[in-house]
Parts: sequence; structure tokens; C-alpha cells
Amino acid sequence: MRNLKSFVKILFTAIVSFVVLSIFAFYILIVWGASPKLQTMWVCTAMKTMNHKYLATLFIPEDTIEKILEENAVDDSEYNSTREELDVHEKENAENQVDLYVSEGYTELENGIYLKEVSGSTWKGYVMLVSDPLRVKLVDTAYQFEKGQTVKSMVTHSDAIAGINGGGFTDGINYDSNGGSPAGLIIEDGNLVFPVDKNSATEYNMIGINKKGVLVLRHCTAKWALENDIVSAVSFSPFIVVNGEGTVKNGSGGWGIAPRSAIGQRATGEFLFIVIDGRQVGWSIGCDLDVLQKVLLDEKAENGAMLDGGSSTVLFYNGDYVNRPSLGHERLINNCFIVTKISE
Repeated sequence: MRNLKSFVKILFTAIVSFVVLSIFAFYILIVWGASPKLQTMWVCTAMKTMNHKYLATLFIPEDTIEKILEENAVDDSEYNSTREELDVHEKENAENQVDLYVSEGYTELENGIYLKEVSGSTWKGYVMLVSDPLRVKLVDTAYQFEKGQTVKSMVTHSDAIAGINGGGFTDGINYDSNGGSPAGLIIEDGNLVFPVDKNSATEYNMIGINKKGVLVLRHCTAKWALENDIVSAVSFSPFIVVNGEGTVKNGSGGWGIAPRSAIGQRATGEFLFIVIDGRQVGWSIGCDLDVLQKVLLDEKAENGAMLDGGSSTVLFYNGDYVNRPSLGHERLINNCFIVTKISE
């Protein structure tokens, strides 16, 4: 009994000491800013969450938070993609194209779809390459303005082969995670889903695809999009790569460490679906926009934009998940980009 009491006492002392040291380290490194990198990561991550901003505001002065966010912010307001035609003539024959993708580290999943793993010291992710741009399109939830669907459900409902989560949405006043309300422009099959009024003067950060299969990144109205043959579109920001130039100029991008999704396109037309897993210690904690930008540029994206991330980040293929969603399962979202099956 005496040995047991001694063990309990030692264990209790160790736990209390660990907690005290952890709190002390937190204040020294993050609150007082002894480690600017950790402080920046903490602030940006907390301030980009929907419900957990208090993790920064409760401990760190407001002026410090504002300074950190300003120094790491991405300003894409002057960036619009300019490509009108794809350089498809630069592609070689199909067999040589497969060899090219394999030499870049991709594995052929099936005709026209390739996958590779990407990783850093604290993150893991995947890039899906779709060689035919006309196979990529947007679909939205079948229950628009009521509730969302999972990527799996939308891919299956569309009889598609693959999909990645799309643009922004809201969960309603009760934050019930139903994904039923779009938070910006949505165009599906050339039809305007949101806003309801096509003459609305509101400008959106449009991630669009025109009828030629060109990824179009532009700050524009719904009317402009429709008049310029945009057949698929969502809204999200920021644009990460525009006309071959990265937009993350200073710092990490200001969004903090989290799961990330992005869509990109090479000048030769190949679409890139990118997911970075996060919030999973021992597997992948996620990344900020500087990492996402590097992946896009490394994969030869001429244009690329961030999609919704966090618990929405999902890449789905042929009935299964490619990545590991941060919740351990999918959540309901509003829309996704899909890859259609090849017509037989």
C-alpha cells in the first residue's frame, strides 16, 4: 500500500509539473512571442477558424494579432488569369504523355487519371492529375439552400469517377454543419445557381472553368462569368498562382496550419486536384498557403486557387477516399469538382 501511495504521489507530481511547464512554455513562446514562428502559426490558425478565435484573442494583444495577420496576408485583388486557349498542341502522343507523368512521380490509376503523394516534414498530401480538362466540372448539392451532401454522395449521384471538395458555404445561424447555403458564386453546367439575380453588382473571387476547359481565376460579377462562357464556377480565396506567379509574397499566407485543398491547371490543360491532410498528429498536421503555393508551382500549375479546407478537405476516387479527412469521416458541403467517366 505504501508503494502504491508513493507511486500515485510521484505520478501526480509529474503530471502537475508537466502542466505547469507546458503553460509556462506556451506563455514564453507564443503569448510573449519568444518564438515568432510559433506565435504566427498559432494566431493565423486560430483566427481563421469559425468558432475558436478565442484561442488567440484570449491571450494575445489585439494589436499584435492585427500586425501578424497583416504581415502574412495574401492580396490577390489585382490578379486575374489571362489564358484563353490551352497549349494542347504541345502535348505529345498518349503513350509519351503517360511516360512523362510517370517520370514526374505519378501513378496511373486509369486512362487519363494519375496520382502522386507529396509530403513535407509535418504534412502529407496527394495530387491527382486529370489529363483531359473537359472531364472536370462542378456539381452542387441536390438539396441546394436546404442541406449539403458529401463529396462521395455528389460523385456517386453524378455517375462520376472522382471528386474534390469545392468552394465556400455557410452552415446557418446554428452552425449545424449542414452545408446547405452557398457563400458566393455557383455556376453548374452553364446555369447560374447563386446569386439568384444574374445582374447583381457583387464581385466574386471566381474559380471558374470555361467551355474550352480553361481554368479562369478572376474577380468578376456573375454576369461577366455567364457572358464569357463560364460553365462551372465557385467562389473562394485567395488565388495562389496566377499566370505562373505565386501570390504568397510575404510570410506564410496568413491562414494558419490546417487541412488544405486546391485546384490548379497546367498551360497544357491538365487539371490538378491537391489535398493536404491535417489535424492528425503522427500523420499530418496540415499546412499554410506558402506550402500550397509551392506544391502548385512544383506541379507546373500556371493557375491555381485554394478551395475550402479544414474538415471539408476530401479527395475521392472510384468509391474510396484518397486522403484521410480530419474528422475521420466526411462532412456535408455545398459543392465539389468532379471528374466524369470516359464515355464508352
